[in-house]
Amino acid sequence: MNASEQTILGTAHVVIAGEMTIYTARDWRDRLLIAMEAPGDVVLDLSGVSDIDAAGIQLLASLALEARAAERALRFSAVSPRILEAFEFCRLMDFFKDALAGAR
Repeated sequence: MNASEQTILGTAHVVIAGEMTIYTARDWRDRLLIAMEAPGDVVLDLSGVSDIDAAGIQLLASLALEARAAERALRFSAVSPRILEAFEFCRLMDFFKDALAGAR
């Protein structure tokens, strides 16, 4: 599990690589909560996510809801095919449409 975080001009950037599964969700949650504490928007690079399960999806969904409640943007700068496959399977593409808008 690798992550890099940086805050640039009020936007927290987090790179997530590896698995987002029940086995790693707690660690990712802790890192993402730190990013949510920073002022401004949150940008996630999910291009390196190799696997995701319900725990990882739940984590991203709760982060999106928290960002909306705080009137902040959550954006994905890049998304792995595995993430897109999981979102489509769970019919969450509309839920994440704003976050996916800038994804490559």
